[in-house]
Amino acid sequence: MNFMRRERIAELLKERGSISLKELSSIFADVSEMTLRRDLLWAEEQGIAVRIRGGAKYQPGVQNREPSYDVRAIENRMAKEKIARLAIPYIKYGGSIFLDSGTTTMALTKLLPDMNLSLLTSGPNIALEASKKNIPDITLTGGSLNRSNLSLSGHVALNSVDGINIDTAFITPSGYTADAGLTCGNYNEGEMKRLIISKARTVIMLIDNSKIGKMLPFTFAHLENADIVITDMRPPEELMEKAAASGVTVVFE
Repeated sequence: MNFMRRERIAELLKERGSISLKELSSIFADVSEMTLRRDLLWAEEQGIAVRIRGGAKYQPGVQNREPSYDVRAIENRMAKEKIARLAIPYIKYGGSIFLDSGTTTMALTKLLPDMNLSLLTSGPNIALEASKKNIPDITLTGGSLNRSNLSLSGHVALNSVDGINIDTAFITPSGYTADAGLTCGNYNEGEMKRLIISKARTVIMLIDNSKIGKMLPFTFAHLENADIVITDMRPPEELMEKAAASGVTVVFE
């Protein structure tokens, strides 16, 4: 019965675009609201939908959760190290940079030259790694810690960067598709990335090819919001054409 009900819910989501718990309770009058909530969680875990307040929205192909930091740290390690090497020339003496949280920016931090530099980051582990250098000035945003990906976000984090000027921001999306743009798995982190992008003179997206074609629930930017995209190999032609049309430089080996 569970299977049949969930299949029907998947059909309803596809037909209607979204559905509320109230509607589901009317359709499945003999099923508790708690069970229907679990059904919507199942739909989300299957990549069929994204839960919204009071129900769910049909959004196939969405990966709602990012793997934990420990898992991501060992995935595509060579690709991330290649991206980090390609990014180093964009770090200028005396400049002000933002390093997003993430495993690719960790690879970049490890290669960071020990030079006069103002570094802002939302990743506590990024700040600790950068502190092994003697010269850079390091600022860590405040905010709430996401234990899964070691990122700080929320209103405290947003307020903490108000008076800070940024020459170059290195941002790490969790996914990119032509339709959804650059996406991540957490709303507050998306807000943080969006604010940083609005403040930076130059925005550089660091994205390995495994993330191209992957979509997470929260869009924080589109390709045209970047100045430069650095990736580990030539991306699909669709991305190359969109980048060219938007004046975005794509760097790869």
